[in-house]
Amino acid sequence: MKAKEKEEVKEIVQETIKEQTEPIKTELKKEKKDKKKAIIIGSIVGVVLFAVVMLLMILYFKKPTYKVTVKDGGGKIIKDIVIENNTVKSLPEYTPPEGKRLVTWVNKKGEAVRSGIKLEDDDVYEPIIGDPIEQGKTVTLSFDSKTGEVIPDIIIPKGSEVILPARPNPYKDWKFLFWVYHDDYVVIEGTKIYEDTHIEAYWWIPSDGDTEEVTIKYDTGTDEKLDPVTVVKGSHYVFKTPTKQKDKLKFKGWLDESGNLLTADSTVEKDITIKAKWIEPYTCPADCIPTEDGTKCTKTTIVEPSKQTICPATEWTNDYGQTYCIDLNTKEYDRQCASAEPFGTSEVDYTYQDGYDQYGPIIKIACVKKVDYVEQNTCPAGYDRDGEKCKLVETIDCTSD
Repeated sequence: MKAKEKEEVKEIVQETIKEQTEPIKTELKKEKKDKKKAIIIGSIVGVVLFAVVMLLMILYFKKPTYKVTVKDGGGKIIKDIVIENNTVKSLPEYTPPEGKRLVTWVNKKGEAVRSGIKLEDDDVYEPIIGDPIEQGKTVTLSFDSKTGEVIPDIIIPKGSEVILPARPNPYKDWKFLFWVYHDDYVVIEGTKIYEDTHIEAYWWIPSDGDTEEVTIKYDTGTDEKLDPVTVVKGSHYVFKTPTKQKDKLKFKGWLDESGNLLTADSTVEKDITIKAKWIEPYTCPADCIPTEDGTKCTKTTIVEPSKQTICPATEWTNDYGQTYCIDLNTKEYDRQCASAEPFGTSEVDYTYQDGYDQYGPIIKIACVKKVDYVEQNTCPAGYDRDGEKCKLVETIDCTSD
């Protein structure tokens, strides 16, 4: 084979080898590149996961710290609030303005706060200032957490709006629902209080699987919708007070399915819808004309006058128990009574005191003229004469049921 032919054959072989090996080289390069990319991606994912784990650990072991801003309300803060581990250890030591007293501290929700409260967010505490306590002008709100946590009493002016405490601290797996009166009616913010009032915490206790739960629904008789409440079967009812009035009627309470008025002693045994009972707000006597709002009425009473024997002068009783009607303007001294004119038999001995000497009071006797008793028509106390009759006009408070 000539040299030229050998060169051509060599070129053909090299070309053929190139065509056969090029795809293999390309594939090897791609695999190497993908492997490197996978290693890089894996490293990035690992770093991210590590960072997330570390962040979660930081958040778990380092909880957020909340702060409370304290306002002075015009008084003087002697010692600031103490907070440890987001728990209020003590309230500020405080001197209210002169002539005033500290009623309680409230948070930004208007709830009364106390030591031992666990903070759930930043808050603002400010004092409620009131006048000094006066007998008969204040009422006491007392509280029962039902968990043993002590909640201080609050003394407020009679007729002012109720102040509710911040919710009790968490207890077991119970869920705090609301504050209720001793009759299990839910306390509504803004209610005015006129007498000492005891308020209790109402908790919902989750069932253990063997405890049956029932639901109480409310039919107010108006367009107001009250949220239903779930309680343990056999427990006392939870009552709510409608905030919307029905016409001019007064809310009296709740009726069960048989129309019976439920009380604080009633227990709920099944799912039930209770209905609001509405009544006339005031009851006036039948013979009394009510005012426009029905709170009062006007009663008119007419009676016959009574005949009464009276003394038109001065009535006097002597030492023997004898009573005379006498005219003290006719006193005459140093004479014997019933013996001479103008007295004659119409006179009577009248003993009277006329000063003192070294032995005591000076007692003298005079003659005074007797006056005849007369009869007259009189009206009872409080009545006025109205022609031949006696009339009494009274304004009476109608009763509130």
